[in-house]
Amino acid sequence: MRNLLIIVIFLTFIFGETKHLIAPDGSIVVIDRDEYGVPHIKADNETALFFGQGFAEAYDRLYQIDYNRRAATGRMSEWLGSYALNFDKGIRATGYTKAELNFMFSEQSQEAQSGALAYLAGINSYVDSMNANPEMYKPFQYSNMEFDLYTVTDLIAFTTYMVRDFGAFGGAELSRLVELQNYGMDWLDEHYPVNDPGCETTIQDTTLAAGPAWNYSGLIVPEEAAIDIEEHNAFMEQFKIDHGLIYKFGSFATLVSPGFSSSGKAILLGCPQMGSPEYDNPTVTMEMELECPTLHVGGMTVPGLPFVILGHNEHIGWTWTSGVSDNIDIYIDSTQSSNYSDGYWYNGGWQDFEVIVDTIKMIVGEEIFTHYRTIHGPVVGAYLPSNQVYSAKMTFWLSEMLMADYIYNIGKSTNIAEYEEALSTAPMSFNAFAIDQDQNIAFWHSGRFQDRTDGIDPRLPHKGDGSEEWGGFIPFEDLPQMINPDWGYFTNWNNKPAPWWNNGDFGPWISGSGICERVEYITNYVSSFSSMTLEDVKAVPNNIQSHGTYQAAYEFTGTDIIDYNINPPGQSDLVYLDGTPSPHKQDQWPLHQAWEFKDQHFGEEIAGTGSENLPDKFKLFAPYPNPFNPVTTIRFLAVETLYATSLQIYDITGRLVDTLMNEKR
Repeated sequence: MRNLLIIVIFLTFIFGETKHLIAPDGSIVVIDRDEYGVPHIKADNETALFFGQGFAEAYDRLYQIDYNRRAATGRMSEWLGSYALNFDKGIRATGYTKAELNFMFSEQSQEAQSGALAYLAGINSYVDSMNANPEMYKPFQYSNMEFDLYTVTDLIAFTTYMVRDFGAFGGAELSRLVELQNYGMDWLDEHYPVNDPGCETTIQDTTLAAGPAWNYSGLIVPEEAAIDIEEHNAFMEQFKIDHGLIYKFGSFATLVSPGFSSSGKAILLGCPQMGSPEYDNPTVTMEMELECPTLHVGGMTVPGLPFVILGHNEHIGWTWTSGVSDNIDIYIDSTQSSNYSDGYWYNGGWQDFEVIVDTIKMIVGEEIFTHYRTIHGPVVGAYLPSNQVYSAKMTFWLSEMLMADYIYNIGKSTNIAEYEEALSTAPMSFNAFAIDQDQNIAFWHSGRFQDRTDGIDPRLPHKGDGSEEWGGFIPFEDLPQMINPDWGYFTNWNNKPAPWWNNGDFGPWISGSGICERVEYITNYVSSFSSMTLEDVKAVPNNIQSHGTYQAAYEFTGTDIIDYNINPPGQSDLVYLDGTPSPHKQDQWPLHQAWEFKDQHFGEEIAGTGSENLPDKFKLFAPYPNPFNPVTTIRFLAVETLYATSLQIYDITGRLVDTLMNEKR
């Protein structure tokens, strides 16, 4: 029998905030926040649920959503001026037109489309609230500027930007060709081997790749052409780092099977690295719990994206690391003259370039930017004195939004088999890891990869005349993957997935390079145990002295989930117009410095101000510190108390400091 308790709080503001929203379908969305400001969102249906997610994300990270979409759409110059012009050009040159973005959205499942539209409505509803009540909702960044409504094309562009940033690799063929020209094939084989058996692998296997006789057309390129592309790519990455944008960094994971865990239960640690946490800057990730009758999931997302990207539901838990496998090839296309107007040679005839003309607006003025595509893909470089342009052919072209379908579907997966089915169509290069309540642990090196039946050396460019076109893609079932390894665990830090898996043009798994060997730090720690506890697994980051941007650790018991995570410096980046920051801007930083985690509070009742009908077990959260009074009075008025009631009090670190008992009558 549930006790009816009326709780009178004399300082009601100290409780976790509860907000009720009316979704577009008229239903109610409830957003409760725990002691770290993490939103736990409940609704009657998925449309209302994702509406609430959009609203909550905008409340915590509106400026970051805006910043991310400007980076993804090549609009940074509107804020940063001409300094960002080359960055915007780089984004647009390899990006999609609005018509293509809308097409990609139309190709998504109906469920994912509906969720995305509801999410957009939630963000834009927050903007309406901000404009109507600026003192309560408006971040200080918008004191003198407006927020443009978040659109479908913004969302698709940012999704594309994100999945490419962490799941697209390759395009260094011209650099390898110049090295071949300068130093010869023996040098190239030594410094950039197609397969280096000395690199650590996630799957412990002794099978090596077959060594086919690779071919190359004999085309040559001027060194300055390769240098131009190298310098442009370096500029793009450095711009992201310098301006607080999401950038490639690295990620690590550890999974422990029941036979290797002290509890006999499956354990997962996921630590995506998307930039090093900083006290004075918001993290690029945030945390959510989403619950409705058809979906219950919690974990990490990114401001500007719907769904939960990395986390768990009631049945499975999952994490990713970047796969770093080659999914971009460079083609050398020959032009008829030293300009673009006369076309390029393909299949026995001169073909017209696809010409795209963009207007890039700046703080002052604008610039017209013309860029080109061949049948192979976007032109990423040229040396017209030699009648050459260089285009990037991508295995995932126009398919990036399949990743959104995958993310939506894994949130509903109930076991490893369903997770694998959702993963099988994901086109980007990722290492996917999962555990389930059936006590399975699993690893897949996923993505869409050229099968190399064209015979062209994977380190060198293809000839663009039509004679060296791709054959096909490697079937999903032939990619590196394993469930329940005999040795009892998986470790990964973007390392080589299996001994027989080959490098591409940029390596990356080459002896002496960090990405080849650094996973040994994790593997050596894990293999030093005869069995591991959840606390042992949580200690991996401290042991290797490397933080994740977001970190999560789960133990699946078969019926329940023990879950911890951390998202430093804090959930919110909101600073109000009067300069007052959110209490959750940096409140996870002490945990981060101490290499600690916090409770994820998945599936727990969180009581907000004014709650009267309470479950048997619930939590009340207070922002820390209490700015007015160190003492909070809670008075329990019981109509009839049949059972003893206990009140457990924790300090800011999560340590139990007292337990108060109310005796039964």
